Amino acid sequence: MKMELRVQNAELRSKEDGTMTVSGYVNRTEQLSNILGVTKRFKEKISKGAFSRAIQNAKKDIHFLAEHNNDKILASTRNGSLQLREDDEGLYMSATITPTSWGKDYYELISSGILQNMSFGFRTVKDSWKPMEQGIFERTIEDLELIEVSVVRDPAYSQSTISARSIEIVEEPEIKVKEVEEGELPLDVRFSKLKLGIEKQKESVQRAERAFKISVESSAFKSLLKRETDKLSEMNEELRHLKNQMEEEEMNNEERNLQGTTEGQSTISQQVSPIAELLESSSDVVAEARKLELIGANMKIPYEVSLDSAAFVLEGENIPMINLNLAERDTVTAKRVGVMQNISKVLLNESKGLDEYSKKLLIRRVGKKIEEEILAGSNVEGLKGIASDSLVPSVTFNITPTEEMLRDLYLKVNSEYRPYCKWYMSEAYFEKISKLIVNNEYLVKSKNVEGKVIPTLWEHEIEISSAMQSGNTLTDTPVIFASIADCYTLAIARDIEVNQVTGTAEALNGSVSFKAEALLDGCCHNYQAVAKGVIG
Repeated sequence: MKMELRVQNAELRSKEDGTMTVSGYVNRTEQLSNILGVTKRFKEKISKGAFSRAIQNAKKDIHFLAEHNNDKILASTRNGSLQLREDDEGLYMSATITPTSWGKDYYELISSGILQNMSFGFRTVKDSWKPMEQGIFERTIEDLELIEVSVVRDPAYSQSTISARSIEIVEEPEIKVKEVEEGELPLDVRFSKLKLGIEKQKESVQRAERAFKISVESSAFKSLLKRETDKLSEMNEELRHLKNQMEEEEMNNEERNLQGTTEGQSTISQQVSPIAELLESSSDVVAEARKLELIGANMKIPYEVSLDSAAFVLEGENIPMINLNLAERDTVTAKRVGVMQNISKVLLNESKGLDEYSKKLLIRRVGKKIEEEILAGSNVEGLKGIASDSLVPSVTFNITPTEEMLRDLYLKVNSEYRPYCKWYMSEAYFEKISKLIVNNEYLVKSKNVEGKVIPTLWEHEIEISSAMQSGNTLTDTPVIFASIADCYTLAIARDIEVNQVTGTAEALNGSVSFKAEALLDGCCHNYQAVAKGVIG
């Protein structure tokens, strides 16, 4: 579980008695933040009592840091120089700063008003989610583990003021999200995401098994294999539990929450889950891609062209510089993707759950289109796809594939990323590859996962995509070998939204249209984790 950081409304002031003491509120409980998240839009608040329980149950010392830097401790609960308590307003701190060189510097920066924000780091122990409005959810942190509090200088994420002389209360402050923990999601979404996690865990077990076979006497490898196998068993047990819950929910036929419309119009189901989660569950490729918030009309994303290593150097020698290729950057802009569906009001009102089914169908269609663009987009109206990217390392293939060609493509990907790669192929080219025989065995094998047969090549899964070119023509790109998570970025200007449309046309024919759309762009950010086969 990763630590989350929040830049929060803070009131920090220094005493004027000669001691380096500062005090103020780190967070005000029960106050909603502004909208957070890129793929999940939500507002957040900390429940009353959460900080008190965190302080009481703290198993480790809590430090007052400069800029979240563990090397720059200003005070600590270890020696009593940091005092923390929760009152009716929120988390209050008082700290006597240790007179180190950086302690004196940061006290002066606080006293002079240069530093104007506070932040706190925590891990979520328990949280809850509920819908607020279309596309927005409320997250309540009910219990947390408080790691540290910090004074920070970046004012870009907060409207608050930290003053050495006065206290200003700011309602609904902005919050900077470092990491967001998984909340309570609908059963079908949790089921889909868990299945994806199980597939990845199976790969971890396979890697552990291979390592153990190499050195059966190694207690470390034996322990690793047991740990990974136990984790897989726990995940499968959780999957069975979720499946039972889903079946029970279906049998009970619980009524969904409804969102009313104006008189004469149909009713549509209220969104009961972040639809971005549904989008990700509909496409492994979309789920795995790195996601950033697209800021401004144009945003530049630097890409990696080599995988340079760290090195030991003598005192006085230069540390090696990695080649992030900052001089060469791809520009991404907001591009609109969407799909609509029209349904008669009569059918909508007579068919229970049809609106919810329509919403999920549209989300799947958008997800499939984004997946196709990631693999083969031309960067004209859509995304900059892998197949059309001239910088993606390539291997020349024939119309009739051979093992040597596939092996060359496999080895084009850096060994650091190779274990996490999948094959992406057109159906026509997959048929040719599936007929290859080496040492009296078919090169393509299959495995059975939850009743689903998945083809593999050298134990890497094969996904067949209609977006890939057939491979029957020169310059076609019928096959890609890639770790999408390590090579591709989606820059999201606006999350996918599903809305009801009732225009003139709908009014005339007595129907309702549902529209799903999003604003985003995408490109490769690491050419060491991807390679493609091009017919030549």
